[in-house]
Amino acid sequence: MNRINNLKNKIMSVKNIYINIKEYREKKNHSPDYVAIQMEMSVNMYLKIEKGNVDLKISKLDKLVKILGVKKSEIFKLDY
Repeated sequence: MNRINNLKNKIMSVKNIYINIKEYREKKNHSPDYVAIQMEMSVNMYLKIEKGNVDLKISKLDKLVKILGVKKSEIFKLDY
């Protein structure tokens, strides 16, 4: 049972990262189109990042936090 809870917590942690990205984008009133252009990628690819459907490479994460004006630690914070 403990392993299952640990796995659930890890899954929730990963989901939280992508939820945080979307929330910070919305707080800055940036559209997905704007962020995608700034990151030099398609809107479709950016939306896949927000949904957690693709892995976010460190280089892209560095660029994203600059665009959103937040620290990496804020993206990784957990709210549970």
